[in-house]
Order: sequence, then C-alpha cells, then structure tokens
Amino acid sequence: MAGISPDEFFARDRFGTAIGARFVSLHDGVCVYEYDATAAHHNPGGMLHGGALYSVMDSSQGMLVYSLVEPPNVAATGTATIKYLAPVVRGNIVVTTTLTKREGRKLFLHSEAVDDNQVVVAVLDEVWITLRG
Repeated sequence: MAGISPDEFFARDRFGTAIGARFVSLHDGVCVYEYDATAAHHNPGGMLHGGALYSVMDSSQGMLVYSLVEPPNVAATGTATIKYLAPVVRGNIVVTTTLTKREGRKLFLHSEAVDDNQVVVAVLDEVWITLRG
C-alpha cells in the first residue's frame, strides 16, 4: 500500500464512523466494511435511508482509495452511481469494494452491499479523482 493506513483513514472518517460504518479488512485490492442497519437510520417509510447505506459504501471506497493514493495527495469522489436493489429494514450489511480500473488520476471503484440473507441490496460505482495535496 502506498497511501495512509486503515487505522489512520478510519480515525479521519468522522462521518462514516458516526453512522456506524466499521472497517473489516483491506488486502489484495479489496476492502470490506460492515454496518448494522437499525431503526435509527430509517426513512419515513420504515426502511433504511438510502443516504445511510450510500455513506457506508462510500466510506468503504474511500478506505481503498486512500490506501492507494500517495500522501500528501488526496482524493475525492468525482461521480457516483448507486443502484438500490432491495429494501433493508434491519440486520448486518457487508460492503465489498474493489478497484476496477485506474487511468492516470482517476480510480474506478465498484462496491456491493449484501444483507444477512446474502442478497445484494445495492451496488455503487464511483470514479475518484486524485488531487494534489
């Protein structure tokens, strides 16, 4: 890894930790996060708010990106496309993120969020841009 350590990223990811995103592992270009969906993050319809799930998935992508970006450079999301595939009410969600391609300053990432029943509940594709620090 060229970038910051997972411990350092997790300490800096204040929003991700505030909503309960938890780092599980980072190895061989794959980052795994998990999150317990609770009623505290429900929308008015009684299911998990899409913004909460997106934030956990985005944090997982950030962990992988920041492990690759050489300090003092930083990175930011340039585009994000999320597809919600199934509603979530409660339970453990596992997010797996991979780097699919790198072109110059652009990093292309893909994440899948899977519930307790091994159902893919959302996918997220983002392009991150490396910025000079």
